[in-house]
Amino acid sequence: MKYSHFFGKRPMIENRSLEKTDFNETPLADEYRKCEFVSCNFSGLHIDNTGFDKCVFKQCNFALSRFSCNLQDIKFIDCKMTGADFTDIGLFSNALHFEKTLLKYASFACIRIRKNHFIDCDLGETYFQGADIALSVFDNCDLKKAIFTGTNLEKVDFSGSFNFSINPDTSRLKKTIFPEQELRGLVSHLDIIIK
Repeated sequence: MKYSHFFGKRPMIENRSLEKTDFNETPLADEYRKCEFVSCNFSGLHIDNTGFDKCVFKQCNFALSRFSCNLQDIKFIDCKMTGADFTDIGLFSNALHFEKTLLKYASFACIRIRKNHFIDCDLGETYFQGADIALSVFDNCDLKKAIFTGTNLEKVDFSGSFNFSINPDTSRLKKTIFPEQELRGLVSHLDIIIK
């Protein structure tokens, strides 16, 4: 464990594994680097004034959590993130990786983070309006009722995902990849019948 040497700062933790920690009862450090969090609880927590760099979260609970921090090279694997709010994410945050994660009702509205990876995730009714998520990948994700209004989807790969409904008139689509069998998701806003 390493600590910051600045007066008044909380410790910086590096190369640690934290298991079954309830961060509603344990204060967060100032910064975590190359740490692994396993079965930890962050539910309902407003996560601010903390930085995470090259960390992995496995089977953690972030239900209704709010992120106002920097997330750099972060992986969320098999996490519960129902209603998580990323709208105030730190300006220095970069590509996020979500795998087998429940992200229903989460909000990525108005964020600018490109090259995200969503793999085997449930993104039902997730909000992406006004976001710039160009160059992201959605692989085998359920996007039922996810909202993509005013979203930059340039070079986004939806080829392995399903149940999306995206209006090409309200989002930026340029070299965006869609699976052929799901093209009806691009015309669902029209009053037409496809057989």
